[in-house]
Amino acid sequence: MKRLKNLILIGLTGLMCLLITASSLAVYEVGDTVTDFTLMDAYGNPVSLSDYEGMVTLLAFWSPT
Repeated sequence: MKRLKNLILIGLTGLMCLLITASSLAVYEVGDTVTDFTLMDAYGNPVSLSDYEGMVTLLAFWSPT
């Protein structure tokens, strides 16, 4: 019984995190303009969003903690 309660608690916590994250996502549509920025790639080379102008681009930010 205790294990079932723990699983439910973990599931509800995960659901809350998902809902909080989903509500803070920015949604852009075709033709929207975003601010250009530059980050370093895995090899230390600068990469700008403007380098991909005119291309479909999916951004996925990841940071080790």
